[in-house]
Amino acid sequence: MRKTPQEYVQYTPEQIQKANEVNLIEYAERIGYQLEKGDKRSLHAKKSGGLYFFPDSNKYYHFTTDKSGGVINFVMQFENKSFPEAVEILLNERLYISEFKSSQYKPMEKEKGELIIPEKAPNFKRAYWYLCSVRGIAPEIVSRLMNEGKVYQQNLRGNCVFIGFGEKNKPRYCAMRGTSDKPFKMDATNSDKSYPFVMEGSSKTLFVLESPIDVMSHASLYKLYGHNYAADHRISLGCLSDRALERHLKQYPEIKKIVFALDNDIDGTLPDGTPHNHGQKAAKKYAEKYKELGYRTETLTPEFKDFNEDLMVLRSRTAVKQAVFNENVYDIEAAQ
Repeated sequence: MRKTPQEYVQYTPEQIQKANEVNLIEYAERIGYQLEKGDKRSLHAKKSGGLYFFPDSNKYYHFTTDKSGGVINFVMQFENKSFPEAVEILLNERLYISEFKSSQYKPMEKEKGELIIPEKAPNFKRAYWYLCSVRGIAPEIVSRLMNEGKVYQQNLRGNCVFIGFGEKNKPRYCAMRGTSDKPFKMDATNSDKSYPFVMEGSSKTLFVLESPIDVMSHASLYKLYGHNYAADHRISLGCLSDRALERHLKQYPEIKKIVFALDNDIDGTLPDGTPHNHGQKAAKKYAEKYKELGYRTETLTPEFKDFNEDLMVLRSRTAVKQAVFNENVYDIEAAQ
């Protein structure tokens, strides 16, 4: 049954237009699709059931379901979102945040259904291997979060599952990440991004990152450099909206300092092709916003794309140095 325009009153026509102008190909690649050349006018997504993207029109067509459309339709179909949810995701992705302050334009809160989280596997060996060996995260940190029920392995599929809890330790946010060579990334049905993935600390400092893996990676870097990673708070936003941050600050009023450690999107662009570092633009925006609210704020920029890439590069450099050291030891021993 077709929805009436009144059901979409929370978004202005300008916002909906901006959401639909998000570059569909860039968005598809950002969430994990691997694209290859189709014909002269299209790109094909590998292992997708015949999913094709058309750069000239910013549209897609899916042979398996015989469905097509623009970027909003794409998010609705392939991320299982409603129209308002799809628009929200796309506005957050490109930082098109409404400046309307009149009460008539305030978003209407949509009541979500019950969060459906994946079934847990009998053991978490694959997820543990992926996070430690592939992503380079410190085993101590992975074990801690698994013991706290915030990270586990999905039964049968083997995906990593990340949980954000609400009142009475009830799961409210759930993100999944694939552990195979095939990229996979999605949120569970009725997942609420206003509930962050959290690593609690005891200090008055909070680090704000984009994804759960970023949170774990940043903590791992702190540990590698000899700092007490467990002292500070860390949360992931799940996107570039600060709703999760607002909720966390209400729960932890003792926090006085916020460090925005968002992605370094050096190759990011706006729909018209204009260069735009989405993560760092957001970090600067929020640092100014929360400074005005009385917090001490800083921004922390990854050397590479994000702190997981920084972590993996550091581990690879350390491995190379160790290999060179071992080779020199062997040369010395041989000379003796």
